[in-house]
Amino acid sequence: LQIKLKPQPHQRTVNLGMYIAHGAKDESPDINGIAHYIEHVLFNPAHLPRPTKKLLQHLLEVGALYEAYTSKEYTRFTITCLPEYLNQSIQLLYELGSNQRVQNKAVEHERPIILHEHKMHFSSTAVMSELLDHAFWGDRSLGLFVIGRKENIQRFTKQELEQRLRQFYVPDQAHLIAMGPIEMEPFVQISTEHFGQWTSSRRSVPDPLLEVEPSISSLPTAQSRVELLVGYLAVPFASNDRYAVELLADILGGGMNSRLFMELREKRKMAYLVHAYAFSYALDGYLAIKVNCDKADLPKVYAVIQETLERIKNDGVQEEELTRAKSTRTTALLRVLENSSQHLQLLGRHAVLNDDFFVDLAVLHIASVHVDQVNRIAREIFTHNGLAIVALGPNEDELLHLI
Repeated sequence: LQIKLKPQPHQRTVNLGMYIAHGAKDESPDINGIAHYIEHVLFNPAHLPRPTKKLLQHLLEVGALYEAYTSKEYTRFTITCLPEYLNQSIQLLYELGSNQRVQNKAVEHERPIILHEHKMHFSSTAVMSELLDHAFWGDRSLGLFVIGRKENIQRFTKQELEQRLRQFYVPDQAHLIAMGPIEMEPFVQISTEHFGQWTSSRRSVPDPLLEVEPSISSLPTAQSRVELLVGYLAVPFASNDRYAVELLADILGGGMNSRLFMELREKRKMAYLVHAYAFSYALDGYLAIKVNCDKADLPKVYAVIQETLERIKNDGVQEEELTRAKSTRTTALLRVLENSSQHLQLLGRHAVLNDDFFVDLAVLHIASVHVDQVNRIAREIFTHNGLAIVALGPNEDELLHLI
């Protein structure tokens, strides 16, 4: 078990996170959605063993906040509590993370709830980022949806869930993250008292399979509005170019002075929402441009995006643009120090990806990015071979017509 602490003597609450390196990236199409299903079964207080349920109920009564989440790369359980309840909160995380048995009634209880969540997910714009993942990587690893496939949700059994728990919910797949008014030695002692009894034989965890196959995907609607995502394959999390890609995204659509915001919203008045962002998984990454516009304006909007990208490839970005993007990103990073929940999430995700997150170190990485590096990245990633497009509104033929 990996333990990472962020002592913050000035804080009034303790933030704890249990991160398990198990997510959709570890699935195949026939079991897609099992990580999310497990989170539901383990998280719901109604399904906990009696002593664990009693412990959780006590913590909730004294004001603790309790949350769970599944992503492509991990599952997390988090608790925020007052310092005097640290011991009991660590005990709860141990009992949640080490529980490798589920009840049939829990599996059946969650099935219709997850099916409702499945319908909700695919009927809202929340699905867009995962549609882009699927457009890049298809039915392998990062391309699979966290919520899973409907036919799998309808079929999952107690035995299937317990097999995954035995394989992935083990100490060497887990990270315990803590922030707040804590001290190293007492924390390690408390953690050892609880997690010291968590043992398992090492089990084989297969490497995720990834196939890159950028494509076009759409969810047609009768609405006159279009939600468009134009994405380009970029770099994985461990790449030395990750910060340069993030700054390039900011230059394109990271604020009111960004190129696409000025061009599409302020100058041409074609859209309200114009945004660009970069995201890196351990296996791969991308830069995406998001625009919400009228369906009639879609061809013009896409043309403006491509013209803007070509100008950057040919002429490069300006030094003052990069300086402004660095300043904005630095401010956003420093603000993380004031948001315990977001800070914990970054600490946990970096831990799962075998990295240490320090705000000041990230600020130094941003400051070291040179304009030549950003321009090289633009030339390398803005290519037809790395292009994927997804949209909510038009049909696939209308998207194909764009390119």
